[in-house]
Amino acid sequence: FLQNANNLIHLNLNGNNIQSEGFNIVLRALRISPIEDLICIRCGIESIDIDSEHIPRNLVLLNLRENAINADGCRGLAKLLQEGNATLERLHLNNNKIDDDGVEILVDVLRNNTSLKEFHLGRNDGISSQGKVMLLKLVNDISSIKATLQSNHTLEYVMDEYNFYDEIQTHINMATKTNREERTPGAAGREKVIGFQLHNRARAELAALQGINHSVYSTI
Repeated sequence: FLQNANNLIHLNLNGNNIQSEGFNIVLRALRISPIEDLICIRCGIESIDIDSEHIPRNLVLLNLRENAINADGCRGLAKLLQEGNATLERLHLNNNKIDDDGVEILVDVLRNNTSLKEFHLGRNDGISSQGKVMLLKLVNDISSIKATLQSNHTLEYVMDEYNFYDEIQTHINMATKTNREERTPGAAGREKVIGFQLHNRARAELAALQGINHSVYSTI
């Protein structure tokens, strides 16, 4: 049905207990489907199993809030974010069971991803300050000018952008705000160098969070 639904672009399965097996069947069925939005909130999903031959070609939004996705599930999600296959622009993973290991898996693949704009991870209690720092370094690695230029400059929202009382989140928001406001990734990278690397106070704050000696520049 999904493969032949030529006029269907939005699929909402909220509250249906399809669990991991059902979700994986749906996801594989979307390989040549025109569906752009898949919403599966509170569907009992824990793991995600998909191979490169069944990556949905048109999927732009994937909302998996309030499930039970953990690090193993993040490995499956990473396949949807690999550079050659990536079409996703918005990924919602709020209120799951993602921890720092899951964050590391997703950060690794997002270093080379240029499609994803929104990456929502709020209220995953397993994500510690260490995991948040990984996300910060993803969008603004202060270890060297080269690292800053090679950070992700296309993500526009990351983690829990409304948590204004978290210092790490505040710096993530500053980096993603630069990404939103600059016209190209290259321009965003240059603006981060000017605004953070060459600004002594900003660099000192970021270096302290990222565990870097701010008084010494790494290899440019």
